Amino acid sequence: MPFLFMLLFFLLFFPYLLVPFLIFFVIGFLFLLPYMLVFNSFYNVITIPWQILKIAANKRVRKNHSLEHATVNVLEERYGQSLRIGGMAYSDGFSLSGPDLPSPYEVMDAAREGLFRMANGETNLALHPRCGTSIAAANFLFSVVFILALYFFEHLSLISIVVAFLLANILAKPFGLTMQKFFTTHPDVKDISILDIYSKPFTFGYPFEIIINPNRTYLIKTTSSSVQFFL
Repeated sequence: MPFLFMLLFFLLFFPYLLVPFLIFFVIGFLFLLPYMLVFNSFYNVITIPWQILKIAANKRVRKNHSLEHATVNVLEERYGQSLRIGGMAYSDGFSLSGPDLPSPYEVMDAAREGLFRMANGETNLALHPRCGTSIAAANFLFSVVFILALYFFEHLSLISIVVAFLLANILAKPFGLTMQKFFTTHPDVKDISILDIYSKPFTFGYPFEIIINPNRTYLIKTTSSSVQFFL
C-alpha cells in the first residue's frame, strides 16, 4: 500500500519522473512479447484440446450447453439484436450473466421455448457464434498457425504473427461451430426438463445493484427425465 500511495503521489505531482520507468516498461514488454507468444501458443495447443475432450465426454454438460445456447438464441430473436450475455454449462444446469440479461421470467420462458423447439427438430439452436468454444477454437488455430509459421520461417517476425492472426480469424467461425456441433453440444434434449431459475445479483449485501458491476446472473437448474411436450 505505501508503494501505491508513493506511485500515485509522483503521478500527480511529478509525472515527468515516471517517463523513464514507462520507457523501460515498454522496451521490456516488447522484448518479452515474442517469448510470451511462443509459450502461450504451446500452452494452448496442449490445454485447449484437453478441455474440449473433457466436455465431449460429459453428455449432460453438452446437453445443458445446447440449452444455454438455445436460450440466448431465443432471447436474441425476440430482441432482434445481439445481447451481451455469457454462459456456463454444468451437469445439472447452466448459468447466464451479462448486462443485457432480461428478467428471470423472460429467461425462463426463453429456456422453455428453446427446449421445446430443439426437442422438435430445431437443432440449429444448439449452436451460437459467440460461444466460448469458438473463442477457444480461434486461440487454438492462432497457436497452431503461429507455431507452424515459426517453424517454416525459422525466425519470429511481425509477418508471421500477422499471418497467424489473419488465418485464425478467417477460420475461427466455421471451425468453432464445427467444434460446438461435434464436441461441446448435444441437441438431443428430449430427456431434459427445466426445474427452476435462481437469481444471483451482485449486490454484496446492499439493497441496490452495484453500479460498477451491472451484470445479472441466473442459474437455471435442469434434470434428466422423460418429457412430453404439448402445443
